[in-house]
Amino acid sequence: MITVEKQQPKTYARIRCTNEVYDQVAEIANECDLTLNQVVSSLLLFALNHAKVVSTEKRIVEHRLVIGGEEYGHHD
Repeated sequence: MITVEKQQPKTYARIRCTNEVYDQVAEIANECDLTLNQVVSSLLLFALNHAKVVSTEKRIVEHRLVIGGEEYGHHD
């Protein structure tokens, strides 16, 4: 599991994105007379407020009878 450290208060983190995403953000910023930071922050806050992490743990138990290398009672 990767752990990403949080930034210290009052610093500006740099998050990279694809050129396609950047162009779309720039288009919104130009159309709405906003900065790139304002658009990115608004979009990320919206996404974070509407996202959830779903974790599931599965346990699989398998019992087989093997006698002399031959498996019994297992059907495919």
